[in-house]
Amino acid sequence: MNLHTCKPQTAKSMFRLLVTIHDVRRTGVFMSVFLLDMANREKWNTYTRAARDTDVYFSADYCRVYEDNGEGKSQLFVYEEGDEFVCYPYLLRDASHLPGLRELNVTKPIYDITTPYGYGGPISNVADADRRARLFRKFEQQFDAYCHEHRIVSEFVRFHPLLNNWRDYNAVSPQFERNTVFVDLTLSEEEMLKAFSRDNRNRIRRAQREGFYVTIEEPTRLDNLTRLYDATMLKKQASAYYYFNSNFFQNTTSYLEGYVKLMEVHADNKVIASCLFMHEGDYAHYHLMGSDQAYLKAAPINLLIYEAALWAKSQGCKKLHLGGGLTGNDNLFRFKRSFNEREWADFYVGRRIRHQSLYDAAALILNKQYGIAGAESAYFPMYRNPLLFNTSTESSCSEASSG
Repeated sequence: MNLHTCKPQTAKSMFRLLVTIHDVRRTGVFMSVFLLDMANREKWNTYTRAARDTDVYFSADYCRVYEDNGEGKSQLFVYEEGDEFVCYPYLLRDASHLPGLRELNVTKPIYDITTPYGYGGPISNVADADRRARLFRKFEQQFDAYCHEHRIVSEFVRFHPLLNNWRDYNAVSPQFERNTVFVDLTLSEEEMLKAFSRDNRNRIRRAQREGFYVTIEEPTRLDNLTRLYDATMLKKQASAYYYFNSNFFQNTTSYLEGYVKLMEVHADNKVIASCLFMHEGDYAHYHLMGSDQAYLKAAPINLLIYEAALWAKSQGCKKLHLGGGLTGNDNLFRFKRSFNEREWADFYVGRRIRHQSLYDAAALILNKQYGIAGAESAYFPMYRNPLLFNTSTESSCSEASSG
């Protein structure tokens, strides 16, 4: 068995190859482990789009939006054996300056990793369950070694509710968080409407009687969206993280060109609701939305989602994912549930301490110097507990298991 480690990445290199092993005597198959970043977007997308089940959330273009929003460095970790692979997109974040870690005075940076806002986790191109399980075990061995070597102290994963990829990644002890809602686009329009609640169907008809109508277009002008979105966040008293700047919206639409549509509800010669819908392959997603609070009783959002479902169905999508509530069976979830009373998806998250000695040392400091103990210490990771900061910006809401 020959083991080759590679030289450090240069600006011109295609990717950072961590290790390659060729065992001719046993299998004749090459095993490679490497990282891709935003300099390798085309190669990144080649892998994620070759997976047996994938979505826009796994693309380099989607991850790039959040890297440019200052949330970390986008990376795709790839474990490959011959033609079979596991690939894993995430954000690598510098945690060296955070309470509990900065006091350790470690000379080299300390990191943690998280899923970009939305959903993610590892995916594979292997259909056979047994072969995929074996491949994931080897992937985990290499990924754990990489994390420890590079001082990646913890990992937080928000798995994709429609892909159920939590089943493959036992290493992070997946836990059920809540249900999310999707519209089944494989049904006929008539059957799809039957899956809606009666009240929802009545609200859609009411909006139509009021003369509301929906336009679907490329997102070239975002002034209505940003205006209504900001007003909606203010009304909901959302945390600071969700007040995205104009660059964030522009990046979302430009980086995801061809995979995002702007849908708006019109009434009284103005836009009263505006939403970005993402789509790729079998799935479409209700993403960023704002509405005029004065019109909500007339059900413009019900009409918007109904028309979006019809559009996504016409594009060949199989499911329109609406997400879930903020805390489980809350008002937001009950509203979304009115679009599918028959079945829901399961949202799981995963947590893993990757560098136990660093995490334990930080926990000791947080307990002694900051009083983080008991139930407060259950927040993961401990050193990003919002109680340690004046705002929730430092914790970046990435650990908030939004459905």
